This record gives sequence, structure tokens and C-alpha cells, in this order.
Amino acid sequence: METFHRIMIATDGSEASLKAARTALALAMRLGAELLVAHVVDDEVVKEISRALAKDEKDARQIMCDKAERYLSEVQNIANQNSIAAPGRIAYGAPHEALLKIAENEKADLLVMGKTGRRGVRRALAGSVTRRVIDLAEIPVLVVK
Repeated sequence: METFHRIMIATDGSEASLKAARTALALAMRLGAELLVAHVVDDEVVKEISRALAKDEKDARQIMCDKAERYLSEVQNIANQNSIAAPGRIAYGAPHEALLKIAENEKADLLVMGKTGRRGVRRALAGSVTRRVIDLAEIPVLVVK
């Protein structure tokens, strides 16, 4: 069986991603693996928020960055309660591409993520971030339902 040394958790603040984080934490504790938490600020969502709230994109991006920090903190707090460090990374762009780039740059050997996220019907029709990550990842992906 393959041993994992660096586990990356993808979070979007959804219940599914928090469940995935708890699973990754339990796995890291059993294996003695390092954890890394990642969130992607989706450029398309920034544009949508900018239009919907009649704000410029810089303000919309700041709103999304503030949420990203909260999502990372939530997962990091869960890890810290178990005496596990979980540094965070925030990236920008298409979520599946950015997550895979973080995993590559950080030398993650397992990516853990929830099956569903915050994007709703439009995302389901276009294809989920999870599906795209699974299709394109060169490392194992653990999807938590």
C-alpha cells in the first residue's frame, strides 16, 4: 500500500469540504503525514460578485479573499485541536487548475476534497471541480461524500 507523506485538503467552506478535512486529518494522524489546506478564489465568481453587487473587481476579490481566509482558518482550527499543523495556501483562477498547481508545487502526494461544493446547479451542469480534479490529477484523489 502506498504511504502518503503530504496530504492536501481542498476547502470551499462547504459541509462536504469540512467532512473531507476531518477525514484527511484522521488519515494524517494515522500515517504521520503533513497537512496542507488550500482554497481557490475563482476568477469567474469574482466577476459575478462584482456585477451582482455593482462593485469593482478589486472589492469583489477582497470579499472572496476574506471568505477564503475564514475557510482556511476553520480547517486549521480543526487540525490545531488535534495538535497538527496545517499551513494554508490561497490561489486564484480556475479552481481545478489552481488546486492541481498547488498540489504540484507543494509536492502533495494525496489530495482530499468533498464531493460537492458551494457552486449549485450551474456548476453541476458545467462539470464539477471535483470531477475535473479527478480527471486531471497525477496524484491520488480521495473524494469524501
